[in-house]
Amino acid sequence: MTLLLDLFLAAISGFFAAVIMTLVEYPFWKRWGMQGVAEWQVNWVMISSLNKKWKAIRNPILSWTIASHLSHGVLAGIAFRLLLPYFFEIPFGRVSLILDAVVFGVALWFLFTFLGRRMYESTGKIKITSLGLLGALLSDTVYGFFLGLLIFL
Repeated sequence: MTLLLDLFLAAISGFFAAVIMTLVEYPFWKRWGMQGVAEWQVNWVMISSLNKKWKAIRNPILSWTIASHLSHGVLAGIAFRLLLPYFFEIPFGRVSLILDAVVFGVALWFLFTFLGRRMYESTGKIKITSLGLLGALLSDTVYGFFLGLLIFL
């Protein structure tokens, strides 16, 4: 029962960390549009792949994009909690919960946004810019920080 409660709290922590992350990304979107936020582009490609009528829409539906973004924050919070015991097994790992979470956030950026960049570009017929990648790296770092802080609390 305690693991179930831990996972629920991790989901809540992931949600609120994703809200803060989204607030950090908002100025990038306001200034440069979707090209300023690579993760929102990635989320739109994933969502539009699920719905045939949206594939033709070149301008993403912001509410769906952000809802997807927040749901990924919840899932990442749960994944972090499940992986947390394994951080003890890494040499020099487990420096602090917040640092572990920041490393986790950067790893998410690297695995899903950076390495998956070409796949999302070809699938969604979009261009993920270096500026968008940088904004995503910053926001994933913020996500990790607040995820670690909220899980710690």
